[in-house]
This record gives sequence, C-alpha cells and structure tokens, in this order.
Amino acid sequence: MAYTPNEWKDGDVITAAKLNALEQGVSAAKDGATGAKGDPGTDGKDGATGATGTSVTALALATDADGKVTGGTATMSDGSTVAITISTATA
Repeated sequence: MAYTPNEWKDGDVITAAKLNALEQGVSAAKDGATGAKGDPGTDGKDGATGATGTSVTALALATDADGKVTGGTATMSDGSTVAITISTATA
C-alpha cells in the first residue's frame, strides 16, 4: 500500500493510527528508490614496477656416446645455475 502523508495542522491530535501509518511509510521507503547508474570513476594509478626476473643466458647440454642428451646446465642472468634433467618416454 502506498503511503499517504498526513497534512498536519496546529492543534491536531497525534493518534496511534496516524503514528503507525507514518512508521509504515518510513519503513517502506527507508532504502529509497534505486537511482540511475552513475558515471564510471577514473582509473587508479599503476602499481610499482616489480623486480626484473632472471633469464637464461647460456645452456650447456651433456650427451652420451650415442649422442643422446642426458642432462645439462642452464646459466641464469644473475650467475646462478640450474641443473637440466632429461627424461625419456617409451613409445
């Protein structure tokens, strides 16, 4: 039921019925009507640039007597090395 406001005048008696009607009207409208969608905000600032990661600068592969690659070592841009493990699948 839609709320119908009371037109108060000086000397009017405040009754339980009028107060309850007021309470019900306020309760029904407390959240208000949904308005139109607002304009999008501006983009935020970019974050700080992260540290540069390491990259491979050299790769040395080891082979067996038949020429099959059996392993190796990768040298990284920070001078560290990483072992290369070779696994083979059976056909």
